[in-house]
Amino acid sequence: MANDASLVGVGKPKVGGAVYIADLDATKPTDATTDLSEDWELLGYISEDGVTITEERDSEDILAWGGDTVYTTQTSYKETFAFTPIEVNPVVAKSQYGDDNVTVTAGSMTVKHNSSDIPEKQLVIETVPNSGTVDRFHVPRAKLTEKGDQTLNDSDPMGRESVYTALPDDDGNTAYEYVKNSKFTAQS
Repeated sequence: MANDASLVGVGKPKVGGAVYIADLDATKPTDATTDLSEDWELLGYISEDGVTITEERDSEDILAWGGDTVYTTQTSYKETFAFTPIEVNPVVAKSQYGDDNVTVTAGSMTVKHNSSDIPEKQLVIETVPNSGTVDRFHVPRAKLTEKGDQTLNDSDPMGRESVYTALPDDDGNTAYEYVKNSKFTAQS
C-alpha cells in the first residue's frame, strides 16, 4: 500500500454537534454513520480544545536471578475521554451533576451541587477527519470521574472540563471506534 494523503485528517467535529450522551439502556451504535436513536442528547458546543482521549497502560518487569528482564506483565489499563462543554444547558448540567440534581421549568433551571454519585452514561463522539472519512467513538460505560475548575470572568466561556473514565463492557472493551471511508477494502 502506498502513502495516501487523502487518508490524513484532523479531529474536526461533525457539523451540528459531536458529543452525545445517553443512559446505559439507550440503543448502542454499531457503525460510523447510522443515525443515533432519539435517546441520545447532544451536549452542545465543546471548547476549542476538542476531546482528549488518553489510554494508560502500566506494566511491571519480571526479573530473573542476575537481573535479566525475562517477562513484562501489564498491571493496569485505563482509558479516559476529556472535554469541556461550553453551553449552559440542561443536558450539560445533568451530565455534570446527575439527572436528579437538575430541575428545569419554563425559563429556568436549578442545579443542586452535592456529593451524590453521578450514574454511568454512554458517550458518543463524532468527527469528520477529512472529506472522505467519518470517525465515531462509542463509550458504552462512561463514568464522570473528574470535573475541572469553573472560572467566572468576562473572557472565558462558562465551562468545566469533564473527564469520563471508560469502564469495561460485558466484552471487556472500554470503547469502540467505528471508521467509515470508501477507500477501505475488506481484509482477511
